[in-house]
Amino acid sequence: MKVTWSEPTIREQELNSVVNSFEASWLTMGPKVKRFEELFSDFLNVKHSLAINNGTAALDLALKAVGVNAEDEVIVPAMTYIATASAVLYQRAVPVFVDIERETFNLNPEKIEKAISHKTKAILFIDYGGNPAYIKEIIEIGEKKGIVVIQDAAQSLGGKYKGDNLGSQTLISTMSFHMAKVMTTVEGGMVLTHDDGLAEKIRIMRNQGEDPRRKYHHIMLGTNARMTDMQAAIGIEQFKKLESNVRRRHGIAEKYDNYFNEMADIKVMKNHPELNCVNAYFFYPVLIPQRDRVASLLRERGIDTRIAYPMVVYKQDMFVNAGSPCKFQECPVAEEFTSKVLNLPIFPDMKEEEINYVASTLIDILDTVRD
Repeated sequence: MKVTWSEPTIREQELNSVVNSFEASWLTMGPKVKRFEELFSDFLNVKHSLAINNGTAALDLALKAVGVNAEDEVIVPAMTYIATASAVLYQRAVPVFVDIERETFNLNPEKIEKAISHKTKAILFIDYGGNPAYIKEIIEIGEKKGIVVIQDAAQSLGGKYKGDNLGSQTLISTMSFHMAKVMTTVEGGMVLTHDDGLAEKIRIMRNQGEDPRRKYHHIMLGTNARMTDMQAAIGIEQFKKLESNVRRRHGIAEKYDNYFNEMADIKVMKNHPELNCVNAYFFYPVLIPQRDRVASLLRERGIDTRIAYPMVVYKQDMFVNAGSPCKFQECPVAEEFTSKVLNLPIFPDMKEEEINYVASTLIDILDTVRD
């Protein structure tokens, strides 16, 4: 049996919606983008939703909008996708890597204050794998220190924090709709904010800095970060499936949990301990011994996995050998976890026999390598 790590749920509805965009002769940012933004504002109860061409560009614009500049410092988790750090570097600012905590795999609030300096401009956190971070504690640190807090919710769309949909908790947050995400526009992103001034800046910057009231009059440095109507057409159809797809991911995660909870050599990520917090399960990560060997043996048996992430970010070549600036504390938890983490297949169309095959094969392989 072959099991892929992820499969997008692109169906006839998405294809028909794209065709309709062609027939309407409006292919770039237009009415479908506007409708897509409205859906998100309603869903997240956020005043402004601004569709962007990808998630990395959304992070870049969010950091620019809040005024992160050269030599400023931005606190980020040591275990995250490279885009979280790259977006900081685009501002010629310095990412400051902070350790994660052991249960939710998210940024450890207790470690943040020690990393704050007079240069700290922002805290940029993620919800690892869709699992809500310690958002209240992080926001309180930001308020206490006068530091902007930004939520990178690229992995957590469809999750909840204290009953509210993830992506709505901070002054400004971002999303990604990459092909592998919980919902997709193939490539795409979103910036979300309650602040009128920040929203206006981002609208202008995503459209080459053009004055929205005067065509070809450019009032600030911008870029082309516009989402197309074709992307939005896919997103509108995907959005209709979001809640059912997240429920399906929960069902798969529950089945995995039933296999692994009593296994001494498999550590499963714990969900956020507070009530009404819901994991979106973009990832189903486990910590296992001999991770690389196990991943190779799973691959031999037809099971595709991911290692998210294979090293702490500050050990990437771009920092070690290419001279990109960064700062970091000791991050023993992130160092340990990046040596052990393996992300198992999880996607809405995953069949029962595939779930059982992945779980039982992993257990069998661990028995083998243990012997």
